[in-house]
Amino acid sequence: MGIQNITNKTENDVDIYTLNSLRAEFLTVNTVILGVYLVIGVLGNSLVFYIYKCCITKHRTDRFFIPYLAVSDALSCIVGSGFGLALNLLPIRFSGDALCKGLWFLTKWSTLVSALMLLLIAIERYKKVCKPFGPQMTPLAKQLSIIALFVLSAILTFPTVFFHGEISFPARGTSHLTGYRCGRNTFLTGLEGYFTIYNVVLAAVAFTGITAVTILYVFVGKTIYKQTKFRSRFASSPRKSYISPKSDSGVVSDGNDDVFLENSVKENEENKARKDSADSFYSTDDELESTDADLPRKKSSNNPRKKSIISHVYTVPQVLRKFKISILFMCITLVFILTFTPRLVIMISEATNKGYWSGLTDNQIRASLFFYRFYIVNNIVNPFLYAAFDSRFKQEIKKRLSCFKK
Repeated sequence: MGIQNITNKTENDVDIYTLNSLRAEFLTVNTVILGVYLVIGVLGNSLVFYIYKCCITKHRTDRFFIPYLAVSDALSCIVGSGFGLALNLLPIRFSGDALCKGLWFLTKWSTLVSALMLLLIAIERYKKVCKPFGPQMTPLAKQLSIIALFVLSAILTFPTVFFHGEISFPARGTSHLTGYRCGRNTFLTGLEGYFTIYNVVLAAVAFTGITAVTILYVFVGKTIYKQTKFRSRFASSPRKSYISPKSDSGVVSDGNDDVFLENSVKENEENKARKDSADSFYSTDDELESTDADLPRKKSSNNPRKKSIISHVYTVPQVLRKFKISILFMCITLVFILTFTPRLVIMISEATNKGYWSGLTDNQIRASLFFYRFYIVNNIVNPFLYAAFDSRFKQEIKKRLSCFKK
């Protein structure tokens, strides 16, 4: 049956297949890169979802968004890389107007979902780290927020179906060879002006989101820096002796740097401010691995008359460890901004220059396509960031690998 179909092909079909193969060969490097994106992104984010959803059962409050982010990242890899592969392999044989519109919608929608998810996470981190005593996001509020961002992303990306579709064109400039590609068809529908307005709106949303996330994480980073600086100054200060107000013998503690006397008398307003800052720091539950049992404590004296109430104090590395998940999300957001910026620049260029792609050389087309899809790197690098920052995630991976070896 297959041989008969090949034999019965018209000369027009053979020419189209040949031209399509030549064009696809021209984009081989970009196609290989997209294939790597697809494999690593799907496998990595599937592993992340499984580990955080099924294996790590403790401290899910701080890790709440990670499984959802993994799903959106995997979806972005599947849709973004898959659609890019289809465009590269069928540059002049991509037929199907509804399919084309749907894929453009899903690509933009999945990208916007990931972006808004990072904004939602930034808000949650800000409230948790900078406003620990204020109202926090409950699990129900987080779930409703995720549903809302899915709907909002769909609303913002729906207009793209009016600006993209199947485009037929004469291949090689001849009338008897007709090619089909999937792309922006506003020059045929007369919607160029609306497309420009739409791209401007999307660019404004992107810049607003990036600015908001940056401001939120500046405050988060500032808080972490203050706590680290406070701990560093406390650790480097000379030892002092404190009299416990509850000690009926007047026993004096040695002021060891590894302990903190919660009920010690503050000598001045500066010490009071430091105590307030420390209390705010200790009250946060951003820590994922540390428990009271893990933290250094002063050994109690054998003398029962020593009734000083002693609690732990964090060292500088423990301060950074305490805010590790916040730092993780800051890095993920930074990678997203760096990888999405080239696409944003090209989108603006498309909106302002109708002949942007037609005016590029072959090498410039390859480079532009690479940077246009460079945002997918953000989706595939996140699993590696989880492994670098979350020791629990790394431990679970090692457990699974050891079981697999056995």
